[in-house]
Amino acid sequence: MQPKQAGKGPSSKAASKPPKPPMPAPPIQGAEALKPAVLGRATDEDLMRRSQQGDKRAYEILYERYHASVLSYLYRMLGNVEDVESIGQEVFLRAWRFAATYQYPHKLSTWLFTITRNLAINQSRRRKRSPIRNVTELNLEGIDMSGDPYQVAARATDDLEKQEEIARVLKALDTLPTDQKEVIVLGVFQDLSYAEMEEITGTKAVTLRSRMFHGLKRLGRQVGPASEGNDEQPS
Repeated sequence: MQPKQAGKGPSSKAASKPPKPPMPAPPIQGAEALKPAVLGRATDEDLMRRSQQGDKRAYEILYERYHASVLSYLYRMLGNVEDVESIGQEVFLRAWRFAATYQYPHKLSTWLFTITRNLAINQSRRRKRSPIRNVTELNLEGIDMSGDPYQVAARATDDLEKQEEIARVLKALDTLPTDQKEVIVLGVFQDLSYAEMEEITGTKAVTLRSRMFHGLKRLGRQVGPASEGNDEQPS
């Protein structure tokens, strides 16, 4: 899913246009010929193959499809708008420069979020912080997650009690260990499978499941009885 950009999160103005590639991506040797197609209807993977062959329009479409979710993920990882905007641009510049490393038919989103995660980790280490925030078990699909927790809650529902619950969960996430926060961000907010998270993080799925379980359990204890149902380990 790709949350809409709104509120006080990453600036949509800065992300309105993809970064200009510094140089054409190298052609793939022996690549299977691509048939003519309507780019807007092409799969992410086929668009990336075209990008590998220097098709800038195909890459612009990929940017349009993914820039919102990349920025939202970075915001929750870094919590700093300036960092998000600069690193978000770097994600797509790097993806273009290293387009040849993408191996078709692997899922493009997994490859792209691996780049995003690595850049976010590097930035967190430089600033010696990693405030990851997200929500879980609160039916927030399609809601822009960036900005103040109460603003996120107000965008999600008109129910005042539900707004308070959402804000409490967002705040509680800041208290979780980094590895537990990350698996919740990837697995719940980005809706990635354990197999995809394993490929992105390099951590075994069994470990990721454990982190998710303990993270949700700890989160449930902190936000109160309303979330005690999170003690059940996810499948």
